[in-house]
Amino acid sequence: MKPRLAFLVVIGGLAATGPLLAQDTTLLPEIRRELAIATDDTARAEALARICFNLIQSDPDSARWYGDMALALAQRTGNPKALGDAWNNLGWLDAQYGRLDSAQARLERALVLFKRVGNPAYASVSLSNMGWLANKRGDRVGALRHFQAALKQSESVQDSASTSILLYSIGTTYRQMGDFKVAMAYMGKALAMERALGRPSKVAACLMGIANIALEQGDTAKALAHYEQAYPLSVAQGDLLGAGLAQENMGNLYLGNRPTLALDHYTKALKFYREAGSDADMAYLLLGMAQAKQGQGRLAEARSDLVQGRTLAIATGSTALVMDYEKAMGELAGQLGDGPGAVAHFQRYVHLKDSLQGADTQRELARLRTAFETERKEKDNQLLRAENRAQQERIRQRNIQLYGLVALAVLALLAALLFRRNYRQKRRHAEVLEGLNRRLEASNAEISEINALLESRLLRSQMNPHFIYNALGSAVDLTDAGRTAEAADYLRGFARLLRMVLDHSVDDTVGVEDEMEFLRQYLRLEAVRMPGLAWSVEAEQALLEEDAAVPALIVQPFVENALLHGLAPKGNDRKLEVHFAQADGQVACTITDNGVGRAFGRSGSGTAGHRSLGMQLTQERVRLLARRMGGPEHIRVEDLTGPDGAPAGTRVVLQLIPGTPRAS
Repeated sequence: MKPRLAFLVVIGGLAATGPLLAQDTTLLPEIRRELAIATDDTARAEALARICFNLIQSDPDSARWYGDMALALAQRTGNPKALGDAWNNLGWLDAQYGRLDSAQARLERALVLFKRVGNPAYASVSLSNMGWLANKRGDRVGALRHFQAALKQSESVQDSASTSILLYSIGTTYRQMGDFKVAMAYMGKALAMERALGRPSKVAACLMGIANIALEQGDTAKALAHYEQAYPLSVAQGDLLGAGLAQENMGNLYLGNRPTLALDHYTKALKFYREAGSDADMAYLLLGMAQAKQGQGRLAEARSDLVQGRTLAIATGSTALVMDYEKAMGELAGQLGDGPGAVAHFQRYVHLKDSLQGADTQRELARLRTAFETERKEKDNQLLRAENRAQQERIRQRNIQLYGLVALAVLALLAALLFRRNYRQKRRHAEVLEGLNRRLEASNAEISEINALLESRLLRSQMNPHFIYNALGSAVDLTDAGRTAEAADYLRGFARLLRMVLDHSVDDTVGVEDEMEFLRQYLRLEAVRMPGLAWSVEAEQALLEEDAAVPALIVQPFVENALLHGLAPKGNDRKLEVHFAQADGQVACTITDNGVGRAFGRSGSGTAGHRSLGMQLTQERVRLLARRMGGPEHIRVEDLTGPDGAPAGTRVVLQLIPGTPRAS
């Protein structure tokens, strides 16, 4: 399991005196006393804004009521500081509860007001909040830009308390971007400042952040040492969630090899989460506890934890977490021999994965298009500005030349020289324009390449669910037929096949040997429901020695097509051969079956009019790969006949993109 953050040091609200604060409900009685004795609407508006901020986590409805009251009073007085407080805190409230567009608009209004006030500390608050809002949207670059702008404002007034928090925020963002070296540097600066400031709770947060970065770098010893330092600090400060997360992350370190020790840490974490009343944290924790108990063979207890955790996960609204639970419950059901239950869980898992993957794909495509179009327009604007300046310069020079010609009209020789100079300048300008056109053509080619790459990845994201649906259908058929033992074996094989599909789907290419093992696993499963199937998957030894690579998941749809349309309508004498070989510097894959042939597939009973989405997508993918890598696309289909001229099967030859040795 991946490590989770101890807690994010939120820069959310403004106090009356201006420093950046974290939310604290213990401050409410004192703020209410200040509200009761306030003598003007401006003071009342600022007190109401502070109450709004400190209620955001515990009572969002009341927080909104106080925020609206603060805004109404501030608008009555017209005080820009009070208005900025109200807009900022209402914006942060919207951000915390998913109203991101409203949050963006309110935070931008607060920033304008704080800049009008002229205090950099106030502007730093809104910029930081806008950074966390961008982080929620998945815009890491935007988050980093806002955090760095906030840091500049904070450093300008030498506010070390808020500077430390912003260093932590920047380090967290770099960690999310995968730049662990830079993230560790920022987190180390934040830790040193928090120790100097004497804030134990934030020291614990920095220690947890450094531990998580070390763990992602593979340094488990360093991660464990920092978790152990953070834990007693959180306990001493009464930070139940921080203490629980430290224990949970320590448990994660032992989950793979020492499940008993992992459970000891998980049990301590569960006690802290229950005391804090955090159902969301318990939902994440129970998944790890179930995995540890499953590793010990305590399957009934593991199932109980998964049922309880899944209920909590649904309540959190996290589709990814519910998807993890469905997958874990499907694997456990298969281990218990519950074939129908395993199928049901895997079907829900696939449905959730498809919906999540589709939404993530669309968001990522939209983000890439926006970023690319912005960069392209900026480059075009730069070229246009440069050309405009050059044109203005040419006009100025021509005017000077014209005045010179009028003044020196009597000097014919000088006029001739000037005309010649103009002609040469025009030639140079024409050469410059030709160069600009060549650069624009190169940019257009690069755009086409990127679009082709995005299109190919989108097609692959549609192939994987199609194959999984077919495989699950096979499991359902076995279960319906009453072959429960075979169904359980089939599901275990399917779980392994699913893992291979997930591993291969993230790579453009895989080794020939890996592709062969994937096809063998697939044919083992298909042989269970197709009696009399004899198959082989072979390759030339030279390909295996060179560790050649082929496009991932590209052969299976053709094998599936041969089974479904060539061999399924035939009797028990079914044969299928898959052979990888070198041909003209490329990798050729030949799929041969002794089925009924394409003529029967087009007119025979049970298959007329069938349209294979997997085949269509795979052919489209071969076309895109060929276009992207500059090679020819070859998919050759041959109808085999016997001595009497009757159909005797089909041979499909895939001329794949030239294989390249993979890094060892």
